Amino acid sequence: MGGSEIILLCILLGCVGLFMYLILLMPLHIRGAGSFEGGTWAITLGARWTAAGIRVDGGERWTMTFLLSRTPVAEICLPSGEKIPEIEEEEAEEKRRVPDLEQIRAAGPILRYLFGYFRQIIAHTGLEKISLRFRAGFGDPVTTGEVFGVVQALNGVLWPTPVHLRMEPLFAAGEPAGEGEVALRIRRPVVLLVSAARLIMQPEMRTVIQKATRRRE
Repeated sequence: MGGSEIILLCILLGCVGLFMYLILLMPLHIRGAGSFEGGTWAITLGARWTAAGIRVDGGERWTMTFLLSRTPVAEICLPSGEKIPEIEEEEAEEKRRVPDLEQIRAAGPILRYLFGYFRQIIAHTGLEKISLRFRAGFGDPVTTGEVFGVVQALNGVLWPTPVHLRMEPLFAAGEPAGEGEVALRIRRPVVLLVSAARLIMQPEMRTVIQKATRRRE
């Protein structure tokens, strides 16, 4: 291999490394939305990182959709809310169990690690949008108008922020409805993954996990 080929190989490896480094710095976008109208409701939860994403839709049936550049590539129907009697009995038995003093003491040393990791999540998470739109009436047109005025004033105060409110007053008979959306952005999610791996490798955390696994067995 000549000198020019080595230089080209180094440039190629450098470009690949830079591309992978930029991908690791891409933020993780998390979005949650919900709506209700006429006694029906729907929920959507999604996460998107670079070109890959996942979305969970809930309502009459639950589905999980895998996305590639916002295009659905696969869809899975999730189990319904109906539970098997044996599973219900096991869950009822678990609820009847009260953690003893020894379990509480064993979980004490890991709390500082969990709080530290929670602080890291807060530090790397930014709020992109909170939106709430609803249609409602309060029986009395005067009360409905007062509430509508308060919502309008509050929306004006919050306008420079990512929080937005919108109300459609129902002065006459009508069906209430509403929808809301929350969007978050996690900067450098790889840092949180590395911190989570370090958290699991802590001796206190491994001890608690081993005890919980043995208890279930």
